[in-house]
Amino acid sequence: MKRFFLVLIILGCGESLPDKDFGRECEVYNDMYSHTILFCGGRGVDNVEDVFQVCNYQRQASEQVDDCVSNFDLVEFDNDCEVQHVCWEER
Repeated sequence: MKRFFLVLIILGCGESLPDKDFGRECEVYNDMYSHTILFCGGRGVDNVEDVFQVCNYQRQASEQVDDCVSNFDLVEFDNDCEVQHVCWEER
C-alpha cells in the first residue's frame, strides 16, 4: 500500500516523468536517498514497473528499511529496464 501511494505522489497527473524526477539522481548510500524507480521500455509514466527502496549496503542489517531490495536482486531485470535512485533535494 505504501508503494501505491508513493507512485501516486511521484506520478501525480503528469504525462511523463522528467529525467531527474522531483529530486536528483543519486546512490542508495546517500543520506538523502528516498526511493528507486524501475523503468522498462523508456522513462514515461507508462514505463514505471515498480517503486521501491534498495538496501544500503553500507549499513548493518538492523539499520535497513523494512522490505528493502538487495543490490543483487537488481541484476535480475530485463535488458530494456533501468533503475533510477532518487534523493530528496535540500532546499
